[in-house]
Amino acid sequence: MQAVLLEPIDGRLTPILAAIDPPELRPGTVRVAVRAASVNRADLLIRAGTHTPSSSAGPAVAGLDACGEVLEVAADVSEIAPGDRIMAMVAGGLAEQIVVPAAAVVPVPTDWSFAEGAAAITALMTEHNALVTAARLQYGETVLVHAAAAGVSTQAIQLARVLGAGRIYGTTRSHTHARALDNIGLDELINTSDVCFADRVLDLTAGKGADVVLDHVGGPYLEDNIRVASIKARIVSVGRLGGTKGTLDMEELARKRVELIGVTFRTRSDDEKFAIVRALRSVDLEANADTLRPLIDRIYPWGRVREAQKGLADNAHVGKIVLRVESRN
Repeated sequence: MQAVLLEPIDGRLTPILAAIDPPELRPGTVRVAVRAASVNRADLLIRAGTHTPSSSAGPAVAGLDACGEVLEVAADVSEIAPGDRIMAMVAGGLAEQIVVPAAAVVPVPTDWSFAEGAAAITALMTEHNALVTAARLQYGETVLVHAAAAGVSTQAIQLARVLGAGRIYGTTRSHTHARALDNIGLDELINTSDVCFADRVLDLTAGKGADVVLDHVGGPYLEDNIRVASIKARIVSVGRLGGTKGTLDMEELARKRVELIGVTFRTRSDDEKFAIVRALRSVDLEANADTLRPLIDRIYPWGRVREAQKGLADNAHVGKIVLRVESRN
């Protein structure tokens, strides 16, 4: 079968379409014909050498998620059947076939395409964990989502609405993003090129601030995140697009009793990841399919994976960039 392998070329891991043996079905797993996978920021970090690819045995296959159709299930798997459409966050998803633990899969809503499933799964797992487990979002609370045009952020905004958030604000640095983000549940999109987001949110909330801040920017926003936080707010560090170091006013942190929480999948065990899947399954994705439908910026054939990754690195997209997996069979 074909897969996108990460091969060392000129000191960098480079994605190359090549032939490998199909994976072996193991107890507790399902075999999936992959139809689509998304491009993620971590793919760029792996190529840059700051993150390591999966340590699984065999060739290093690119990709962090996949969406497709179940071909075969292990004898001890009863809740999934051949023909089911599933999505999963899984290392090595860019292959014609993958074998994934049954505990890692999420059913694809009926009206979603394979591309939409691929665009949604990593973002849904990331942001559900950030909003529900880390931030403990309560009904009616005010949420601020930074880097609102990013794929994970658009899903966070939609998910916050489904989970009962009150007012939801987003930030962007681009004037071109406003129209694309019109209908995903934002109460206001704040352009940080024009105004300080902390000043604007404090004005909109009559000085109270945001109860939950989902930060995908990182260090440069830390000081203003503390300033915009309400009493007993939770600030969740999801991404660090703008850098890893910032200024922290510890007196203000203490005065407001703010919780500053870091999240990542890199240090989680399989059991911890499966727990996130179980938590996500508690959301009725089928009933909320229209509200949670992911924004897709572009879809590339998987042979153009490097072009797709460059599109992500250019930061001109809104929503997710997806790769269509084209089987030879």
